[in-house]
Amino acid sequence: MLLTAALTVVFAGAPPANAEKPIKPLPAVGKEPKIDGELKDLAPATAFKMPESATGSSSKLSLKAAFKKDTLYVGVTVDDDKLLGGDQLDLTLFFPGSGTTAKGIVYRFGMDGLQDPPADIGAPEFAQKLVKSAVTKTKTGLAFEAAIPARALPRFQAFKQLALSICADYADVDMDGGEASKITSCPTGEMEGGPTRIPDELRKTLKLAPTNDVEGIEARATGWLGFSKLHYPTWAVGDETLTNESIAELIAGEQAIPPASVALPAVKITLPDNRPIFTILTGKNPYSKDTCVSGNELRMAMYVTKDKVAARVLEWPAATCKLGRAMRIELSPEGSLEIGYTSGTTHHFAWTVDHFERSELGALLP
Repeated sequence: MLLTAALTVVFAGAPPANAEKPIKPLPAVGKEPKIDGELKDLAPATAFKMPESATGSSSKLSLKAAFKKDTLYVGVTVDDDKLLGGDQLDLTLFFPGSGTTAKGIVYRFGMDGLQDPPADIGAPEFAQKLVKSAVTKTKTGLAFEAAIPARALPRFQAFKQLALSICADYADVDMDGGEASKITSCPTGEMEGGPTRIPDELRKTLKLAPTNDVEGIEARATGWLGFSKLHYPTWAVGDETLTNESIAELIAGEQAIPPASVALPAVKITLPDNRPIFTILTGKNPYSKDTCVSGNELRMAMYVTKDKVAARVLEWPAATCKLGRAMRIELSPEGSLEIGYTSGTTHHFAWTVDHFERSELGALLP
């Protein structure tokens, strides 16, 4: 009896297996700082502990950050005994809990301000334009100050605490034409002592309401995308009411394929409750040559929309060598969907709560 009671207490008090260790959030600044390279108005920003790797033979880093509404404020000071034009600072931001396909982004600064980093690591052009920054010379080196709004942040957590890694890397050139020595605040790729945290005020300010299957949220020039745990876009919000063209641009960008360019019909279907379903084509056309290329496949993703919000309801082949092309896509008044291919095959789907499911018995995903 006593053993049972003791076990009950132990298990009742045990945290869930996937519980997050709470992180103290960044402090909020009292008023919006003036971005002029003077870091005094960033108070009461958190000053982060710097590792040995943040100090070199002739330079030294310090880093602090604060937050307000939807904007991250970062201040970096560099002690450098000899400033040259090739000296540069890379500021890397990454939310480690935002999904395995999420990536960090880099903002690069030179002595004259924000620069363009390599495309594979830098923020998108629209995000670069949103960042306010200033660089000033100090008695001992340089001071960098940046205001980074939500739209210029990398993919962040939809529901988990907003754990954020902020890394500063400084390339110090001590002689013209010489190789730069580098110092960093993140020698292992992570912050000393673990990530910091953006306050939940960010979510309240943005007023985004993702579906439960969204793991990470990422900004786009014309809206927001929500990525599922399976790493594909499953939810979207546009800045304006969504159309078939605007949702394709928002979700797939340059990867979106016009149906006419691959000899497929433009799909126009509407649910019984009058919500339109828009279809986005991506992939490689298997019929681009005289013979079908078996390794190529076109996929179609269907999104049900209401005003500015869209949610994925089906992802399915649009053209393969085995099935042929999807030339007939029909939705009955009751919500039954049929996709007919040039091979003679027809796939049937039923509307279930918020998405389509294959309705044939024993059917397998292609």
